[in-house]
Amino acid sequence: MKRIKTISVIVLLSMILAMLSSCANVSYIATVDNEKLPVGPYAFYAYYTRDSYQSNLSYYGVTDFTSALTEQADSSGVKLYDYIMQETKSSYIQHLITERKFEEYGLSLTEDQLAALDKTFQESWVDANGIEKFTEICKTLELTSAEFKNMISVSYKNTQLMEYLFGEGGIYEINEDELRNKYADGYERFRYIAISKVDASGNMLTTDELIAKKALVDAAYQRAVDGEDFGALIAEYSDDYLTITDDLTEEQKTAYEASNKQACEDGLVIDKNGIFNYEYYMYYNYVIDSNIVNAVFSDTMAEGDVKSLELSTAFWIIQKCDKNEKEDYFESKRSLIYNEIASPILEELFTEWENELLITFNEAAVNKYDPRKISPLFITSTNAVK
Repeated sequence: MKRIKTISVIVLLSMILAMLSSCANVSYIATVDNEKLPVGPYAFYAYYTRDSYQSNLSYYGVTDFTSALTEQADSSGVKLYDYIMQETKSSYIQHLITERKFEEYGLSLTEDQLAALDKTFQESWVDANGIEKFTEICKTLELTSAEFKNMISVSYKNTQLMEYLFGEGGIYEINEDELRNKYADGYERFRYIAISKVDASGNMLTTDELIAKKALVDAAYQRAVDGEDFGALIAEYSDDYLTITDDLTEEQKTAYEASNKQACEDGLVIDKNGIFNYEYYMYYNYVIDSNIVNAVFSDTMAEGDVKSLELSTAFWIIQKCDKNEKEDYFESKRSLIYNEIASPILEELFTEWENELLITFNEAAVNKYDPRKISPLFITSTNAVK
C-alpha cells in the first residue's frame, strides 16, 4: 500500500509539472529594458528558417525532414533542430538591432525603396499566395498584414543602415579606389575547355577511352598554343558546351545559348578561394578546383597563356584572360567586394550592439517555435521557399 501511495505522488507531481508547463506564458518572445517584445517577428524567422532548411535539404534528396531534424548534426555534434533554433535567434536579434539602429540614426526609406517594398509585398506575398493563404500565414505568425509588410522591409532598412555606415561620408566609408584595388589584388579571369574522365554515372572511363580523351586534350591544347581562337575551341571540344537540339523548349534554348556565350566569351571571374558564383558557393559549396585556382593566380601565367591540367575527374585546358577587358566583370563582383570589406566591421558592430541590447528570451515561447513542433508555412513546392 505504501508503494502505491509513493507512485501516486510521483504521478501527481508529473501531472502538476505538465500543467504548469502547458500554462507557461508565451504571449511575448523576449524582454529588453523590461519591455516585453511581441512573438510575431520571431515566429516569422522560426518558420522561414525551418522551411529554408527543408527546401534546401529536399534538393539533396532528403525526403524525411522530421527525422533529419533529430538525426542530422554538424561537425560539433549540434543537432539540426538546435542549429535552426540558434540561427532563428541570431536572425531575430539582427532584425531587432537593424530596426533600432534605423530609428536611432533617423534613417528613412527612399521613394524607390518604398515602391519596391510595396511591389514585393503585393506580388511576392499577397498575390503569390492568394489572400486566403496570406491571411492564414499572418494568423499563424500572430502578425497583422501591416506588421508582416514591416517585417519584410528590414532588408531595405539594412541597405540604408549599410549606406549610412559605409557610404560616402559614412564612419567606415568604402570608396571606389578601395573596391577596385581589392578587385585587382583578389580576382582573376579565365576560359576553359573541360573534357570528362568519367561517364554519366560518375564511373571512370576505360583505359582505351581515357587514351582517346587524352588525345583530344593534346590536340585542343596544341591548337590553342598555336593561336587558334580559344572560344571556337571551347565550342568544338568542351563537354560544358551545351548542344542545342530541336526538342528543347524556347526557354531552354535561350538558357543554353546564354551559357555557351558566357563560356566562349566571358569565362569565369574567380577569387582566390575559387568562388565564381556566390550563390553556388552558399547553397552547394561549389568552388573551382584549387589546382586551377593556383595556376590562374600564378605569377608565371600571363594573360593569354594556355595551360593543360589533369584533375581527378576531368582534363582541363585553361586560358588566362584580361579581367579588365569589360567593366561588367568588375561590376559583377562589386557587391561581393563591398561585403568582403564591410562584413568584418559589421560583425564587430553587431556583436557590440547585441551586448548592449541585454536581451532575455522567454524560453517557453522560444520552445513553442521549435522546428520539431511547427509545420511548413512558406514552402510553396517540394523544394522552394519564397
